[in-house]
Amino acid sequence: MINLKNLIFFYSSFSSKSGRIEYGIYCLINVLMGYFALYLYSNVSLDNERILNIFYSCLILLITFVPMQAVTSRRLRDLNAKPTFFLFNFIPILNIVFVIFLLMAKRTTN
Repeated sequence: MINLKNLIFFYSSFSSKSGRIEYGIYCLINVLMGYFALYLYSNVSLDNERILNIFYSCLILLITFVPMQAVTSRRLRDLNAKPTFFLFNFIPILNIVFVIFLLMAKRTTN
């Protein structure tokens, strides 16, 4: 219930902490939306109304960008790591390893 509340109301908040389950839900949604955007983009045809699929796929990617960066920052805060490590999301091959690490790492206690 708490994860659902955080998912709906705090999707763009950079200020709190998030656990593995919440981060996993965001990763799953991000992957599904990415595949949907890729599907829309693959059906583009320049000679009919499907040209709007380019716009829709870009819109989907932009809508999912900020919440994913916010939950990554919150997950790093939960692990007591520097929130600037979210820059690893922008390095092409390293971002996959980084996401897997954030999904598997356990919360550190003080």
